[in-house]
Amino acid sequence: MSGVLTPCTILPAYLKPFFSMFRLFIRFSSIFSLVFLLSCSGNDRKAGAISNPEELYLDYRITAEEGNDKLTVLVRFRDEEEGDAFMLPPGTTVLLDNSPLEVDSSKRMGGFYETHLAIDSFQGKHTLLLKQGDQTIHEQSFDFFPMLLEDEPDDSVSRQDLILRLGGVQKEDYVRVIATDTAFYSEGINRMDTIRDRRLLISQTDLETLVNGPVQLLLSREWEIPLEKGERRMGRLSVSYSLRREFILKD
Repeated sequence: MSGVLTPCTILPAYLKPFFSMFRLFIRFSSIFSLVFLLSCSGNDRKAGAISNPEELYLDYRITAEEGNDKLTVLVRFRDEEEGDAFMLPPGTTVLLDNSPLEVDSSKRMGGFYETHLAIDSFQGKHTLLLKQGDQTIHEQSFDFFPMLLEDEPDDSVSRQDLILRLGGVQKEDYVRVIATDTAFYSEGINRMDTIRDRRLLISQTDLETLVNGPVQLLLSREWEIPLEKGERRMGRLSVSYSLRREFILKD
């Protein structure tokens, strides 16, 4: 026999296909590992410091849910509206009501500033400040009031118009309504709805999309304030508060 011996030449014939598959697996594994390492290094780079916070897209988010004692204030600075989040350079601070937010970073989120505060003590007017040294880069005020159900639905609800009176909302406001049952095939309810005179109507027609039995109801008040400087849209401040209820639907 002439030539160089390789593993395939010395393996029995019935094992050669398995060895070829193994070599193919090793090649794909190497490619996948390289792509994964490159993506991780890219995230690390994008979490690095930037030089001009005035050019960033400001992403302020306040989220809370009834039943949780604390809400979350999350601040991120992006290179564009849906872009990557960056850390701010040394000497730049983010303050909520004159208290600095803690800075952190992760591969998934990039750089971010975050705090958790008691919902009960957070009601009212607040101010977010972005400062570089003694200079204020941006200042944004907002109000926060949790949404309340002033009239609780009965444990059992008949298939007729259901009117819910809400507190902590404007006379005319908007809320996302999600209602699901235990049936796999039913459509349920999932839409943005209008609150009129602080009342939310879930009609009999809406309830026809649900089957009898346990129903999970989620109400989420979501609103957004565009942040602008002159003609430039420089970010957004979004606030959301949600509450959940469960009842038995019957004919």
